[in-house]
Amino acid sequence: MRRLFRKSVLILTVAGVVGIAGCGGGDSANDTAAVDPALLKLGADHGWNQTDVTVDAASLDCQGKASNPTRGVTDTSIKIGGLATVTSPSGIAFGDADAGAKARFARANAEGGIAGRTIDYVGVRDDGSDPARNSAQATALVSRDEVFAAAPVLTTTSSYIDTFCKDVTPFFGWGTESGFCGNAIGFSIVGCQTPTAEQRVSVNTGPPAMVNALIPAGSPKSIAMIGIDNDAARQGNITVSQGFQAAGFNVVYEKTPIPVSGLSDPTPIVQAVMTADQGAPPAAVFMVTPVGDAVKLLGALRAAGYDGILLTPFYDPRLAGAKELADTYAVMQWQPGLSTDVPGIKQMMADFKAYAPDLPDSLPAMAGYWAADMLVTALQKVGRDLTVDALLKTLNGDYTNYVAGAVPETRWPLNHVAASPCGTLAHLKDGKWSAPALSCGAIAKIS
Repeated sequence: MRRLFRKSVLILTVAGVVGIAGCGGGDSANDTAAVDPALLKLGADHGWNQTDVTVDAASLDCQGKASNPTRGVTDTSIKIGGLATVTSPSGIAFGDADAGAKARFARANAEGGIAGRTIDYVGVRDDGSDPARNSAQATALVSRDEVFAAAPVLTTTSSYIDTFCKDVTPFFGWGTESGFCGNAIGFSIVGCQTPTAEQRVSVNTGPPAMVNALIPAGSPKSIAMIGIDNDAARQGNITVSQGFQAAGFNVVYEKTPIPVSGLSDPTPIVQAVMTADQGAPPAAVFMVTPVGDAVKLLGALRAAGYDGILLTPFYDPRLAGAKELADTYAVMQWQPGLSTDVPGIKQMMADFKAYAPDLPDSLPAMAGYWAADMLVTALQKVGRDLTVDALLKTLNGDYTNYVAGAVPETRWPLNHVAASPCGTLAHLKDGKWSAPALSCGAIAKIS
């Protein structure tokens, strides 16, 4: 399985509460929201309660008119290009995102394009997980490629934001880093997940409520969070803690002890986790790490006698036979490809088969596809009189993105500052994945 682990999805995100989790320290408890128990109930994948959380679009960064509002637009085409971490020294990459987006754009073109124009998709530029290269590739997209918008954007760093902001370049992606938070031009398919301390205005209760449903009634609600040691994790973990604390969980371990270079010995971590809840193990352990590191942790936890709930972000059909991941739950933000009874998922899988036949329904592939879908849908809404300013006015004017049963509802401009409180828990058992329908909690203001 070693080769599979290296090639599989390595950095993923927790549904509705985090881009990349795991942080040392415990300051996340300082401003936890007091949530009405009624808001902890799970509901449909749309129509979720945002309580009193609102945002004024005029308060967001990256305002202003585009200097070249028809950049990349001709009478017959719209130029789109993406930015992704395709390669990385650490192995953390989103390579499948390009093919996923390409499949969606290809179907749009096969159906006649958008208001008389086809999508001229130039592919993704690889930042190599290097902040300087990330910035340079963003500049190349805008200045050299002259794209109208950037999609998909799936990177491990957000150095691109200065360029996109200066040139008013709308961008669409998964939102695994803070570039998708607090500005008027970034649109994540699941909302802002890793806000900075200054940007945090809310918590959401969806995924914690899903985990809560797995815990036997009357049992203590405690959780340990183990993460990789990077800046996005430190930002995202604060949001994770707030969400679980708002749902009544006691976060008993909250650290990022996993080096980006890889975990050598899981023993100290496991020893700490096994006694974290007043000398006992917590009810659940959530880990966001590269797959190989998670395998070490899972094996060591089980060897130490842990029999609680094990949560990872590792949904990938290629991992179904990985015995090390047996009986774990993958926390997801949209419905996986196995749910072909859902029309939107059925269409996505048909597009993969038609335009990228070797592409698995990995999370990066699906994120790339749905980012492209979000852009296509918005372009259709704007119509023939297409400019950057018209697109942003549409998206930031009480716009909703939603694919029934497949991608949960996001609301704009609200989700520039908050994540969608939705998702599902995919369960790997007996070599097969299963996943219930998407459900949503609520968004509540930090008090």
